[in-house]
Amino acid sequence: MAESFAAYFRPWALALPQVAVDTRADGTLHARGWAVRWRWLPDGALEFRATNRMSADRWQTLFPDGRTQQESTPPEVYADDDPEARRAYRQAWKAYKAALDERGMHPRATTDAPRKWDPENQLLWSLDNDSPWRTESLPPRPEI
Repeated sequence: MAESFAAYFRPWALALPQVAVDTRADGTLHARGWAVRWRWLPDGALEFRATNRMSADRWQTLFPDGRTQQESTPPEVYADDDPEARRAYRQAWKAYKAALDERGMHPRATTDAPRKWDPENQLLWSLDNDSPWRTESLPPRPEI
């Protein structure tokens, strides 16, 4: 599961912290414009939601047998001159937020993160249950 996660985020050289993999601990990471919330499911699957201000939300479940399930995410834009499209857009985002709330898929905010964190060169992460933030160096981005 951790390898599938790392493959998904290969362009940014992001991976789950090893302790999260070893202990199947849920948590949050921030780096290179991404905020990622992950959680391990009872069947061994890894669910993650990733947000980035430069792209659409991503919400997936990676299963031990290699399957991937894309969770529903709302549209990014709508036709501004279409009142029905505007209504549908708002409704989709409201439903999405409710699903995130229900499944606990909001990344932890960085309001209490270390002040010297360098988001381009360091991974900022924490496990759930109010564990402290930790930082570690990121490898260079791969040539793709």
